[in-house]
Amino acid sequence: MDRARIFADDWFVKNGDQSSTLSCGARAAILQEVGHTATKIGGTSAQQRRNEELAFIKTALIKRGKAVITGPAAARVLGLSTLHWVTRVDLLYTSKCHAKAKIIHPSQVVIHNATLGEDDFITENGIRRVSVIRAPFDSYRFYGRLEALVQIESARWTWPELTVAALLDRCETLPRAKGIRGFRELIQHSADTSLSPLETIVRDTLIHAIDHGALTGVARLEFQVGFRIEDPQGLTTTAWADALINGHIVLEADGAEKTHGGYGDPVEALNRERHREKELQNRGAVFYRVGWAAAQEAQFIPHLQRLIQAHPGVKQLPGRIETT
Repeated sequence: MDRARIFADDWFVKNGDQSSTLSCGARAAILQEVGHTATKIGGTSAQQRRNEELAFIKTALIKRGKAVITGPAAARVLGLSTLHWVTRVDLLYTSKCHAKAKIIHPSQVVIHNATLGEDDFITENGIRRVSVIRAPFDSYRFYGRLEALVQIESARWTWPELTVAALLDRCETLPRAKGIRGFRELIQHSADTSLSPLETIVRDTLIHAIDHGALTGVARLEFQVGFRIEDPQGLTTTAWADALINGHIVLEADGAEKTHGGYGDPVEALNRERHREKELQNRGAVFYRVGWAAAQEAQFIPHLQRLIQAHPGVKQLPGRIETT
């Protein structure tokens, strides 16, 4: 079953709109917006913060009519997730212009010593931005690999047609600047299963630990695995495992959205989560929850290693949904 259809159908069921005539693509787009705009803070607060980000970006462009935004600011204009909230706008200029704009707030606006051709940017809603591939590339150069990885995986989740091969092909349009080789390797490392920046961090940490021998006993590692369960009202729904180790160890990346209203009433959202956890535990699942702080702490992998050792072997939980 198509993953986007499953996610979209579940979202509309939860929100009481089972009879919607929207296409799967439109439904998935709505769900993507729900997920990505509630990544760091839930509900209205996240949307307000996002609106503030966009207003900040537009303000930075005032009296800089020939400027083109790049980096994390461009990613946010594209609707992609970023590792941090955007507090600085990176600007480039076309080859016909000179970077002479007065920088009123040096810590908030940075004009980089690079030029663009007239075909290297797009104007949308009055904002001139770089391409989908240039934004994470410049983020990689200016802010590091993790910031770029969050954007790449957000783009791959948002637009499934952006496969590794498609992104590598788009790299041919990038300037031959320092970092291009590392950026191409980062694309090959990326996945299309991360719904939030936290899930990107968790996935990256797990793979790095396995590759370097810090996490052993992992025979299977999967992401966004669905299981059909019954909700408290007896209706069929889907419980998603952000990461699944050896078929039965469920790793949940818990962001702030579940306690701040990003998925409806916080109490109801938590009750749903606990119900799903109990349903899967009754089938033999072992849960490990990790938040923003824990995912970046040194003890994350050692704790997980002890859990794997306490529950060895590969198992198949009932009710698993096989995606295509």
